[in-house]
Amino acid sequence: MRILRNNLLEECFNGASPAHNLIIREVTETMTESRAGGARRRILLLLPFVPRLDSNHGGARVIAQLVSRLSKRHCVAMVYIRAADEARADEVLWQQCDFVEEVIRPGSASSLHYFTCLRSIPSRIVGSPRWATHVAVPGMKSRLRALVGMWRPDIIQAEYHVMGQYFGALELSSVPFVLTEHEPGLEAARDLYVSERGFAKLISYVDMLAWRCFEHSIIKNADAVVVFTERDRQVVKHFGRKIPIVQIPFGTEIPDHPLSSVGSQPLNLVFVGNFMHPPNTDAATRLIHSIFPKVQTHFPDSILYIVGNRPTARMRGAANSNLVVTGCVPDINPYLDRASVVVAPLRTGGGMRVKVVEALAAGKAVVASSRAVEGLDVMCGEHLMVAESDEQFSSAIVQLLADPKKRALLGDRARSWACANLGWERSIAAYENLYDRLLARQIRTGRLNRGGAAGFMS
Repeated sequence: MRILRNNLLEECFNGASPAHNLIIREVTETMTESRAGGARRRILLLLPFVPRLDSNHGGARVIAQLVSRLSKRHCVAMVYIRAADEARADEVLWQQCDFVEEVIRPGSASSLHYFTCLRSIPSRIVGSPRWATHVAVPGMKSRLRALVGMWRPDIIQAEYHVMGQYFGALELSSVPFVLTEHEPGLEAARDLYVSERGFAKLISYVDMLAWRCFEHSIIKNADAVVVFTERDRQVVKHFGRKIPIVQIPFGTEIPDHPLSSVGSQPLNLVFVGNFMHPPNTDAATRLIHSIFPKVQTHFPDSILYIVGNRPTARMRGAANSNLVVTGCVPDINPYLDRASVVVAPLRTGGGMRVKVVEALAAGKAVVASSRAVEGLDVMCGEHLMVAESDEQFSSAIVQLLADPKKRALLGDRARSWACANLGWERSIAAYENLYDRLLARQIRTGRLNRGGAAGFMS
């Protein structure tokens, strides 16, 4: 099958030559023939950032894996937004997809900060949260309309709520819209508002009001919403629309070989996160100032590694010989391999936590909060340790640091559980079932009935 590349489609959007139209017809005919035997779909994915298998951003890794797995069974096109200073998507994804379109947004990869927030306050007052404004790229709607008219997808799927804003540009299309809520925006905005202080709290309050309006609007335009956890399902349900809400936990790529289940000397803890995400900042700050000092009373030579992009000034200021704040690293696996214990003391945020999923799949001993393991059917003491208070965290960590055999046993059980439960096969099958039901309903009723789909999942 031929691959339609960005430069070819750019010419098509601006008036293609007959030769280009011939290529498009050949690709479309090939795709139609490939579906003749059954349920091979054309799936258009709308992405708010660059999907990369090696990204420091957990969501970008998960989406890259989703694209790769879907493209092995279906015809996939993806449109993603990137900053001019960011690397493009993995070459393997360009090769696997039938079409890839990247849309360049203004600003740099690190431009989403408080100054951007201040400039966008007026737009948020009328219903556009900061992140949604950030990915509202000029020309995107017209490009999508042209692509949908030419490529004729069976399903249009927006990854992350902010990309749901583009459903409105395609509302005349008969194609079912699927919205994947990686983390409900209103709930996350509410958590941030509670934790902020001073002027930042006012900004967060305005953003929270904007999310309430924005999220209700995009869910209204969707035909189905995918969530990862039961908590998120309940949050989306409260928006009041009778819409199919399907819980489909994401998978992960299981490493061929586990990492060290006991870690290396000196004893050390690892927390991984992108610190542009407020729940990660909160968890890291809690770990640095409240949990790790308690661990050090028992293991004074132990080291805490805070690994991830854009750590705060407060985190960097706390660094010393026993507290290493790495910033962005090219590969987190060396840190995970050396880790005695992987820690995730998250108390805010929604969705599933990529850091926890990947640590379990790597066969590491993990201590995490119940919030951090939502969406995972794991047992405390069997696959990992679950803690809530600072004292519970420090106690569980100390027990594991003192007992390498217990670390090894926990890591081995975590790895076995992950191999049985965290592969992508179940997730892809669940998405396919959702697509089939949406399309069957469309054929049966002759319409999508946006604005109410009671009984769809019964």
